[in-house]
Amino acid sequence: MDTAPAAELTSKQMRSAIYALAMPIVGTNLLLRGVGLVDTALIGHIAASSQAAVGMSQWIISLMMALMQGVALGGTIAVANYTGARDEKNRLASADTVLWLGVASSIFITIFGLIFTRAIALAMGATPELLKMVLSYMLIMNLFFLSKGMIQVVSGIFQGFGDTKTPFRVIVAVNIVHIIIAYPLTFGAFGFPRLEILGVAIASGLSESMGAAFLIYLAYRKNLIRFRYYSKERLKSIVTLGTPVFGERVLTTIMQMVYTRMVLATSVSAYAAHSIGIMIEAISFLPGTGFSQAATTLVGQQLGAQQPKRARRYGNQAIVVGFTMMGIIGLSFWFFPKLWMMMFSNDSEVIRYGIIYCKVAAFIQVPMGLTMVLAGSLRGAGQTRWVMYSTLIGGWVFRIPFAYLVSSVWHLSIVYIWLAMPLDWVVRSAVLFFKYSDSRWHENTTLRKKTRDE
Repeated sequence: MDTAPAAELTSKQMRSAIYALAMPIVGTNLLLRGVGLVDTALIGHIAASSQAAVGMSQWIISLMMALMQGVALGGTIAVANYTGARDEKNRLASADTVLWLGVASSIFITIFGLIFTRAIALAMGATPELLKMVLSYMLIMNLFFLSKGMIQVVSGIFQGFGDTKTPFRVIVAVNIVHIIIAYPLTFGAFGFPRLEILGVAIASGLSESMGAAFLIYLAYRKNLIRFRYYSKERLKSIVTLGTPVFGERVLTTIMQMVYTRMVLATSVSAYAAHSIGIMIEAISFLPGTGFSQAATTLVGQQLGAQQPKRARRYGNQAIVVGFTMMGIIGLSFWFFPKLWMMMFSNDSEVIRYGIIYCKVAAFIQVPMGLTMVLAGSLRGAGQTRWVMYSTLIGGWVFRIPFAYLVSSVWHLSIVYIWLAMPLDWVVRSAVLFFKYSDSRWHENTTLRKKTRDE
């Protein structure tokens, strides 16, 4: 955390601090996504139906991860705030509390997944063949869900402290192990049985289990967790901050499931292209997500240090660099869509649909980047409810009704269904910019208020 007076910090110095935090987060998120990307790429060379099953499973996992993301982000904000305030006692209490909350949440979600995967897949429109593959894949993923949840939560603790490099290094190892295990189990190479979709699931579970165990060990060694602190006050703060994040993730994921079902109704090839497109587009999310999370950490730390003007300046710089980088990546979607698609599929019909998807996705990048970084700054200030509001308005008031009209009422092509996506992101960015422009945007700092009361 920077301790120099705000007047001594130039924009260049702030950008350097943002890059130092954001780039390892970008790498970590890329590699966390990398497990799903590798699974999609491997299965894409077996059959479109298998690829569709992995794509549908990823949405179910996203729904399950919503709670973990809420827990993790609540912990990140708490740890960042007390790191900025130089309050080690409450920092450790927050970290240990969020760790135990993460374990309990992971167990709860595992049980949820085992019970409700079938119902969710059917609600998304899974055919009998697709359902069978989804259930097989998700059984393995559910049994290993604790590891996935712990990676999310412990990485959030590191991030709040300002250490984004350690999670990145661990996730690098996770991806290497995943590839080493996944290839032979998927295709039956080197004398291993050919398990196809089950092979990629087993590889994901084993590699993430190793990664979670090592990340927890490193957090203990670096004195970020102690396993012995628990605070009801910290739990209340984390839940207050994390609940809107959970709500936002649930709203987003269910909205995406409803939206995806509209796509699935057009054709399996269009759905497979949509699933690949989401994976490809996730690469462009990464700069926005990285700078968003860096903004959360830096804004939270500066407000903990009672430096609201510097917090605003960090937010402004993160906005500029975040959506600029996403815009550059978006250009590649427009000019090289076929190249992107051919990395994940050799099905000509899937590639044809995917090229259209990439062209539409190119227009999303700047408003998406603006939305993500604004959301990160507001979360750092404890304004997590506003991010949920933007998701509710953009996704449920604009995207879903528009997609329903063009698909079910006017019966237009898949292109028009996909045009609902840029509409959604423009609305979200406008809602968040409205709140960020308010001079009082940083005043709802839940954690600092509680500290003054104690």
